[in-house]
Amino acid sequence: MTTIKAIGKLGDNAIEAEVLNPGDWFGKTWLIEIGGSNWPLFLAVEADSVSDALDELADNEKYGHNIVVADADLGDYPEEDRHYGPSGQVVDLDNVMVHGQERSATPWECVYTGDDLETPMKPTDYCNREDSNE
Repeated sequence: MTTIKAIGKLGDNAIEAEVLNPGDWFGKTWLIEIGGSNWPLFLAVEADSVSDALDELADNEKYGHNIVVADADLGDYPEEDRHYGPSGQVVDLDNVMVHGQERSATPWECVYTGDDLETPMKPTDYCNREDSNE
């Protein structure tokens, strides 16, 4: 499967982010920022809500480790302060921001690009394209 990138803006800054699950939630795309430093990691996720977007990230094989707490570090997270992912894993959301507008077909306005796309397309068009055999 080809990597799909989302291109959009965050304020006045151009953002390019890998899409973790293109076409999985009707093009309803959120931008997740991990780190909040000078060089944060940006990822685009299709999900119905902010909570669902974080769940998608937590279960992602490639990027989930950025928020899932390693078993060796669980002692640093008191039970009463823990947040859990969809598979029961403890997640650390202290350095995570999710950007997007609630109750919108595309919470984070962007277009998808990739090798298998002739031209950039809206996420809502991507999920409905006829050549989608994924």
